Amino acid sequence: MSPIGKTNYQYKFSLGRWRIFHCLGLTKTSLFSIKSRIVLQITEFNGRIYAVFNKIFSSYALFDEKSCIDFNPYQASPGFHLLGPDMDFVRRMGHSCSKFPFSGGMDEYLLSLKDIKSDKPYFDLVCKVLHVEEVTSNVWMLFVWDGNDTPPLSLDTNLNDEEQNPLPLHIEQFLLPSDILCTFPRVGTVLRVMTDKAHEKFGLNFNGIGKWVRFRNMTCEVHFGSWKGLLTSSSRVRYLPENHDIVLECIRNFNQRGMGEEGRFPSWSSPPYLAVIDYENVPFATMMDLLTQPEVGGTVKCIVRVLAVCPPQPKEFCTPVGSDQYRMRLTLEDPTARLHATLCGDDWVKFFGDCFSVDVLTTKMNKLLGVPGKEGSGSLRSPPWIKCCINVNSVEYHICGTRLVDI
Repeated sequence: MSPIGKTNYQYKFSLGRWRIFHCLGLTKTSLFSIKSRIVLQITEFNGRIYAVFNKIFSSYALFDEKSCIDFNPYQASPGFHLLGPDMDFVRRMGHSCSKFPFSGGMDEYLLSLKDIKSDKPYFDLVCKVLHVEEVTSNVWMLFVWDGNDTPPLSLDTNLNDEEQNPLPLHIEQFLLPSDILCTFPRVGTVLRVMTDKAHEKFGLNFNGIGKWVRFRNMTCEVHFGSWKGLLTSSSRVRYLPENHDIVLECIRNFNQRGMGEEGRFPSWSSPPYLAVIDYENVPFATMMDLLTQPEVGGTVKCIVRVLAVCPPQPKEFCTPVGSDQYRMRLTLEDPTARLHATLCGDDWVKFFGDCFSVDVLTTKMNKLLGVPGKEGSGSLRSPPWIKCCINVNSVEYHICGTRLVDI
C-alpha cells in the first residue's frame, strides 16, 4: 500500500497486497458495501486502483495472513479500533487469503542490495527505511538498508583532479546530523534512494520510517563510484509487516552474519590483503562505526579500499627532507561509508617503505589505487582491499602501524 496524495479530508491509498479495509461503525461488511455507504470510494488512476476514505468519519486497518491470527494490523489509521464482532470476520478473511494469495510483485524481479546492477533497468527491493530527507524542494532522499553490502564499484582513472574536486564522501550534499546518523546500523550498506518529480509529495505522505517496505519498479545508477537508487513514475511502495516471509529472511541472514568482528568484514573482501598491520589485537571497526562513535579514541583495524589520495602525484614525495615532511590524505571506503584519513610522518614512511624513487612510489600507489598497468590510461580502476590501522582522535582519523606488501 503506498500513499499517493492527501487533502484535509481524504487520504488516498494504492490497493496493493492489502487484506481488509475496515471502517469504524461498519462491521462484517465487504469492500463493496463500504463503498455503497459512501464511506469509501474506489477510483482508478493511471491504470491502478485506489481507495479514498474520509478521515473525519472513517478509519482503516490493513492485515495480511499472519497478522490476521493475532488481530494486529501491520498498518492502521490513528483512530482505528478493532471491534469484537469484527474479529471473526478478520479471521475468515485471513483464512481466505491463505488459500488465494494476492501477488505483491513477481519474485523474479526481487533483488537484495548485494545483487544490484546498474544495467538492470527495473527491480524490486525489500528493505527497511531508516530515514527520509528533503534534499531540495519536493525532492526526497530515502536511506534504506537490508543488512547486505552493495558490490564495490570501479572508478575513473583520472586522479589528478582530487585536490580541486575531491571524490565526494556521500551522495547527499551534507552529512546527516549525528543524532540521525547514530541510529543507522554499523554493518551493511545504507543505500540512498532519490525520488523524481512524480513523487514530489512523497515525504509529506510517507509514514514508513523505521518500517520494512517493498519498492517495486525502482532502478539505480552509479554516482561517483557509489550506488544510488531511483524511484521513478512507475515505482510503487508497499508496506510489509515484520513477520512477512521476505522480511524474516532478511533479518535471519543479517543475524547469521553477526555484529562481531567477522560480521564487520566486507562481504566482497578476502585475504590476502595489500597491507599488513602492527596491531592485530585492536578492535575491528567499519567506517560507520567511526562516523557514529567519533568520541571513542584509540586505535582500530579496518578493511577498506583507498579510492583517492591527495596530493595525487608520487613525485611530490620524492625529495625527502625529513619524515615530518610527508603528509597525504586518503579517501577510504568500505560498504558502510567513506571518510578521509591522514597518513603522515613516520607512519607514511612505514606505509610506503624507505625507497623514495618516483618509479617505485608510482608503482605502489597505482597498485594501492587499482590503476591497471603502469600508466593506467583510459581504463576504469578497481582499488583492492587492504587491512589498515586507524587512530581516532576526536573526529580526525590517522592511518598508523600499516605497511604495504607485494602480493
